Amino acid sequence: MNDTPSAVDAAQLKEFVPLFSLSQERLRELAVLSSIELIKPGVHLFHEGDVDNQTMYLLEGQVCLQGGPGDPEQLIVSGSPEARHAMGDNQPRQSSAVAVSESLVLRIDNNVLDYMITWDQLASLEQHAPATAGADEGSLRSDWMNRMLSALPFRSVPPANVRRLLKRVETVRARQGDVVVRQGKPGDYYYLITEGEARVTQQVELARLGTGASFGEEALISDSERNATVTMTSDGVLVRLSKQDFSELLKEPLLNWVSPGAARGMVNNGAFWLDVRHAKEYAHYRLPNATNLPLHELRQRMDELDKDACYVCYCKTGRRSSAAAFLLTRAGYDARILRGGLQVLPPLIRNLG
Repeated sequence: MNDTPSAVDAAQLKEFVPLFSLSQERLRELAVLSSIELIKPGVHLFHEGDVDNQTMYLLEGQVCLQGGPGDPEQLIVSGSPEARHAMGDNQPRQSSAVAVSESLVLRIDNNVLDYMITWDQLASLEQHAPATAGADEGSLRSDWMNRMLSALPFRSVPPANVRRLLKRVETVRARQGDVVVRQGKPGDYYYLITEGEARVTQQVELARLGTGASFGEEALISDSERNATVTMTSDGVLVRLSKQDFSELLKEPLLNWVSPGAARGMVNNGAFWLDVRHAKEYAHYRLPNATNLPLHELRQRMDELDKDACYVCYCKTGRRSSAAAFLLTRAGYDARILRGGLQVLPPLIRNLG
């Protein structure tokens, strides 16, 4: 057996229950997020009572499951019908697992697996619903659902909200030159590009957006006017969600509010204050050791932040910081929001500048 386990292959995943039911696209995504581990004989994979949030499948070798007193041992052999199922699939673990021979074990995070299965099955329900449009529209719907599955914001939607989300999003065809949102206008929709490209402008071009990019959330979260214009630079397809549905199904599950006391405790344990107000506001007063990254500069400067760190975002009221936290969380950062903003904090804890 090779001492260096190879990367996970989607075809391997297809051998296991319930992974066999996933679409090929989901299997490819899951393969990237899974790992293979070489286990030496006599080494435990897990112990009775462990809570490890892992699903484990046996790829090669033999593993013995050992229950409590009086429970018979179970030998799992790779390639057997029993090996198609996850080993000791309970949390907390109700048995211990020890390698009898040198073994290869596939590990998958339970949250990732649950997300993949939930989205895939509900998307399948929508795709096989009674058709009310032509074949072309049905194909288009199938395509944008697959694009949505790969977009970070939608991965935070609770399973209970997934089907409601799929029913409420609208598909919009766009032409080159179409202005999707205009600076200074009220925010009404959140958009995801499933096909095509667009550019973001104020007086000058700020960014280019391609397939999989989303926009429009700042105005919806902060209840303000659009801060930029987004224009299609090619023909394309957009998925949009109304302001009310965005708030109910996407915004709230993604935002993580913390009380002032909890926020200070997090910072004392290694988190960082992130001040998203304008630089002049920051210079006037701020929290001790806070980093200033104004909301309007966040997209351009986000890569200055550490993805391994935790950031507690704040502004005066919590409105701008909630928009910042949404953008950061969507990009894969660990971001929290100070509930109530600076206005609820005693002046003594501020660092006057």
